[in-house]
Amino acid sequence: MIKFGPSGSDEVFASSPQYKGTVDMPLYVKSLGLDCFEYSFGKGVRMSAETAVNIGSAFAKEGIEISVHAPYFINFANPDPAKIDNSFGYVVSSLEALKALGGNRCVFHPGSPLSRTREEAWVDLERNVARLAEILHEQGLDDMRVCPETMGKLNQMGTVEDIAKLCALDKVFTPCVDFGHVNAREQGSLKTADDFKRVIDTFAKYIEWERVSSMHVHFSKIEYTAKGEKCHLTFDDTVFGPEFEPLADVLAEYEMEPYIVSESAGTQGRDAVYMRDAYLKAVQNRLG
Repeated sequence: MIKFGPSGSDEVFASSPQYKGTVDMPLYVKSLGLDCFEYSFGKGVRMSAETAVNIGSAFAKEGIEISVHAPYFINFANPDPAKIDNSFGYVVSSLEALKALGGNRCVFHPGSPLSRTREEAWVDLERNVARLAEILHEQGLDDMRVCPETMGKLNQMGTVEDIAKLCALDKVFTPCVDFGHVNAREQGSLKTADDFKRVIDTFAKYIEWERVSSMHVHFSKIEYTAKGEKCHLTFDDTVFGPEFEPLADVLAEYEMEPYIVSESAGTQGRDAVYMRDAYLKAVQNRLG
């Protein structure tokens, strides 16, 4: 089933005295009528196994699904073998923690070319992500959904087609489509339902429909410059996009069942509720 939820602690959760930490997050998410949450290991996997089990038990009790974001400094396009080994380790440790949390979706950034051309970087990126799949099979972590993410800056790897090609390497990979990133990278390209269909249809050219339909989605409005992504905004912004309603219409038309995470700047819970309601309205409109 389609799921909606926030990424991290929003302003309401952080300022409420009734919530003390992540173990209370499922109660907050459930109170909003949402059903998923994304926890970030952005600065490293520093959660003990005991803490992960306790948090996982709290999420299971409330019926809220949890996903994780692997450390931000992963770069599978790095030419340094030692750095690549570190990146393998960051994904594996994220997945081990995710298992203890009771989730099965892990997002990671593919990387950046550094001082090389994109063509040179792609050779390393493709080879290293293929090797990552082998490692996950070898270590019994291939029952998880590992999600390379579309990126928002022009100097990063992670176009829509980049991610589609990486997901085609092995069925362990499910795309993470950050529509705010896509819109920022493409200078405001996502305006109509057909614009969103273009993105989704690209993935359908490379991988089977089940993985497309159940894709991991990040959604927020993002300010951008000529270099791409600048900063995340809230749904109150009226200058930068994208708007969620055209995507809601496509999700209803295509009968997709993704996992949708709000990455708004401080209003993640509120904006996730907005997306859920917009989607339900789109479904109702299709049913007449």
